[in-house]
Amino acid sequence: MKTYDNKGKLLNELTTAITKDGKVINVSTTYDTYSGRPTFQNISVRDTDGKVTVENIINGKLLP
Repeated sequence: MKTYDNKGKLLNELTTAITKDGKVINVSTTYDTYSGRPTFQNISVRDTDGKVTVENIINGKLLP
């Protein structure tokens, strides 16, 4: 899902994926409205046992 401002520039992108082995991957990316570059990305992975791993990337983007 993508979120845009009133001028049509991309603000945020949220992606959820489920792997074959049951892991749930959530990726949230926030963009700079002036340059369009990613400023923050949060990646969380929940495995089938309920364990959650979180990775935060500042001023960049690790996953598409």
